[in-house]
Amino acid sequence: MSEWPLLIFTLLVQASVGLTLFGAWYSYWMAQELAQEQHFTTLRPLLLMVCLMAGTGLLASVAHLGYPLNAFHALRHVGTSWLSREILFASLYLGIMCLVTLLALLTRRIQPALLAIGGLVGLADVYCMAEIYFHSTVIGWMHIHTHVSFYSAVIALGAVLALLFASRAVLSAPLVRRLLVTTLLLTAASAACQLLVMPDYLHQMAQRLASQPVTLPFDMQLAFQHGAALRLLSWILLLGGLTMLLWMLYRNNPRAQSPSRILLSMAAGLVMLAHVASRYAFFTLH
Repeated sequence: MSEWPLLIFTLLVQASVGLTLFGAWYSYWMAQELAQEQHFTTLRPLLLMVCLMAGTGLLASVAHLGYPLNAFHALRHVGTSWLSREILFASLYLGIMCLVTLLALLTRRIQPALLAIGGLVGLADVYCMAEIYFHSTVIGWMHIHTHVSFYSAVIALGAVLALLFASRAVLSAPLVRRLLVTTLLLTAASAACQLLVMPDYLHQMAQRLASQPVTLPFDMQLAFQHGAALRLLSWILLLGGLTMLLWMLYRNNPRAQSPSRILLSMAAGLVMLAHVASRYAFFTLH
């Protein structure tokens, strides 16, 4: 598959946007318990990771375009091109988050409201990203499933990563439980949304593949069938991550002041691998 740069770009930017949004949410809760300096030192790595992921993702997208100046040329068509809009919002998102991070480093204070603003710009970028594929000529992408898949990655990856960074702090037991429950519900909700649109997606794919003639050297029907194993693997990994989060909640010590970082890292790893497998299957349709 020649779409690795796009896989890296889409997943890293979506994870970064999710981490920004849920980092803002969890940061607001944590600010009620932690002193300003402790709050800053706990979440400083989160801000740096947000910028690193978004920046790396944009570099990967430039690699896909083949020539860096192509990105600037694309900006001339913002009024008519979803690609131009996506580049614009991705650049705005990265710029805003770099400024928010710089401000936090200078003042040694985390501003959840500024994180939320950056996250909203990121959501607009993800929408433009989904529209690019939705309006393509690839029949496997021309469905609302594309939007749901992209936003599910934002929610699931953002929630588990935000909890992973929040677990660096010593918090009250009720807040630890609230963070765990919220992360579990968000991840489960993102999976449920994908399941809701899956039947219609599979039905439409079956109809379109039946009416589309086989074209060489690329056979869409064969590509979709070969991706079934990856899609199944994705669901197994996601279920594993959800199960681990549920087990952490069930086994959590009522007096624990932070969730187990080892178990949480494993759960986050499973969720991330699930979305990598799903996105790989997505791009093999092209």
